[in-house]
Amino acid sequence: MAEPLQDAPHQLHTVEVDQPLAAVNRLLAGLHLALAATAISHRGVHDIMLAADLVLLFLWLLSQAPMLRPVSRAAFPGRLSHPALPGVDVMVVTADPDKEPAVKVMNTVISAMALDYPGGRLTVYLSDDAGSPLTLLAARKAYAFARVWVPFCRKYGVQCPCPERFFASNDQLDGGGGVDHHHELADDKIRVKNMYEAFKKGVEEATHDAALSQSWTKAARQDHGAHVEIIADKQDSSVSNSDDEDAMPSLVYVSREKRPAWAHHFKAGALNVLLRVSSLVSNAPYVLVLDCDMYCNTRSSVLEAMCFHLHRRRRADDLAFVQFPQKFHNLSSNDIYANELRSIFSTRWKGLDGLRGPILSGTGFCLRRDAVYGARPSSSQDHPFSSMEVGELKTRFGHSNGHVASLRRTAGSTTTSRDGLLPEDARLVASCEYETGTRWGDEVGFLYQSVVEDYFTGYRQLYCRGWTSVYCYPAPSRPAPFLGSVPTNLNDVLVQNKRWMSGMLAVGLSKHCPLGSSLAVSLPHSMGFAYYAFMALYAFAVLCYATVPQLSFFRGGTSSFPEASSLWFAAVFVSSLLQHLIEVSVAKRGLEVRTWWNEQRFWALNAVTGQLFACLSVALDLVGAGGRAVDFDLTSKASDNVRLYRDGVFDFAGCSTVLLPATTLCLLNDAALVGGVWKMVISGSRGHVSAELFLLCYVAALSYPLLQGMFLRRDPARVPAWITAMSVGMAATLLSLFG
Repeated sequence: MAEPLQDAPHQLHTVEVDQPLAAVNRLLAGLHLALAATAISHRGVHDIMLAADLVLLFLWLLSQAPMLRPVSRAAFPGRLSHPALPGVDVMVVTADPDKEPAVKVMNTVISAMALDYPGGRLTVYLSDDAGSPLTLLAARKAYAFARVWVPFCRKYGVQCPCPERFFASNDQLDGGGGVDHHHELADDKIRVKNMYEAFKKGVEEATHDAALSQSWTKAARQDHGAHVEIIADKQDSSVSNSDDEDAMPSLVYVSREKRPAWAHHFKAGALNVLLRVSSLVSNAPYVLVLDCDMYCNTRSSVLEAMCFHLHRRRRADDLAFVQFPQKFHNLSSNDIYANELRSIFSTRWKGLDGLRGPILSGTGFCLRRDAVYGARPSSSQDHPFSSMEVGELKTRFGHSNGHVASLRRTAGSTTTSRDGLLPEDARLVASCEYETGTRWGDEVGFLYQSVVEDYFTGYRQLYCRGWTSVYCYPAPSRPAPFLGSVPTNLNDVLVQNKRWMSGMLAVGLSKHCPLGSSLAVSLPHSMGFAYYAFMALYAFAVLCYATVPQLSFFRGGTSSFPEASSLWFAAVFVSSLLQHLIEVSVAKRGLEVRTWWNEQRFWALNAVTGQLFACLSVALDLVGAGGRAVDFDLTSKASDNVRLYRDGVFDFAGCSTVLLPATTLCLLNDAALVGGVWKMVISGSRGHVSAELFLLCYVAALSYPLLQGMFLRRDPARVPAWITAMSVGMAATLLSLFG
């Protein structure tokens, strides 16, 4: 049975350890380890397949650490005292108005402004890294609409504060509005919907405004000055600060300065600018970070986070952040690209929560400001930096008098200006030169040593300093706190995975490797982080299993599996498949063979595409031949051809070189399968090739969509002809040289 924490009347949250699941995980892990060790012991010491098996075993061992103690949590926001709630700064980041359409970005902004939280203690910051006048204009229009939308949500108890979702959904109210307002709802809904349609139309017209587009070019994305603006209406200044329950949340637009000669550090740099600007304007003790496409799906999410942050605990106050899962509104029922990220957000984050907390996941987390500033739990008081001299503070945080003063004030003591006037230092802290000579990105704020700033900051900046976190996963009966969108084009998915894998592998191979920090963080927790740091190494193992057995089977007469241990390897394979199937079925609460198969297929595809190119990129960077080997390509959030994705058909349109290894290995496998079987029939001898035959058939089944896309489809989303031609040539070369 699960072990619940005692649910006292005033307790704000509970936690349960899923003991039955933990016991099953440990039993399966022990069985698989014994089988794998026995099979590997029969490998020859000079066999390249031994190296592949050892890599697989190493990654599997790391992956088991989060499975040892899975937990679930529940929050009770109704027990919070609203007058005692601290301030929260919501930070939304966007970087490209072409790939991140303004209407979608503004839906996220508007949904954040409509959260169920005292308006006088909620401030929304929008970071526009492109410095686009369209985004600024859309933000102004969004604020004008929010002045109607926010009171509407409060009055009728709207459940989902995202207007686009609200007007397209039937599940709209949570009952908070009461029956007295029910007769008014129909008329108000029509009125607000018309205003929303007018808002969208205004933004769309601005998108096609020639005068607006001529005032800003694509080159200006990397070369523009700082602009900070508090978007407010003078009518809002009539709201008393003491009546902050009904106050209108403030919206602050921030476009930091960007120059070609200065490194901008991508999302981490943008978030650090937001931290500094917000310290001058609202200085809330907690920040909620959202990607521009990750809109609020329930109004209670911040209150749920506060249930953990404000809960009185017996031990030291060491909670740095509350992480929410990433859920997506455009997932297909047949998720062929494994976009759900089930193994992360439905399985392993729960297990990491049972250790010291999940990995910081880029979006949907509520974080203590002083923790990300570099404070330690032992010094986290109202003034964690009060012992530092002014000179030391300026060396560490920069020469903004306003920002240094905010470090010595009680967080949240600054009141947001409602007349549009900015503190004097606002543009200074958003300038390119401000971080020069400071500790920003190194010891202060989000760290710059990796393009996966969330992963690296969570581990080095927070966990290694003694902080912990919790994972707030909603019960199956409750809606997801936040909903985002996933890429529906295969190339976008693979490029996104390449970026993640290369960033984490670069950390794993650096002096900041999680396995080298087990003294600061528990060994199981370090292993959980290290699994993602080295996940790209699956590429080596899969590459071996996609070439050596194939060539061996094609030649005939020899086997890549030792005869005495072929049954052991078969048992290891079955054990791995069974463990994965149970893991999927537990997470999905039912036997989910289709989800299991989709994840199996995409795991193999991703290993020889995104993960393989990530390894090459990091290797070139390490030897100094890669230049800017680790890139930061944005995936498109704009509408594309989603029909194929919804129908479970792979969309290869626009696929780049990243797909080439997968198509080549697919042809190599199929050619070796046909050629090897033909040789067996001609010779009349099967030899010791049963293991290879099974493996090649399994790989053929996994890679069938690639074969179909190259030769059996005629639609525009088939595999590009140049990739097919190159794959045929490379596969033929491999067979002629080694077959």
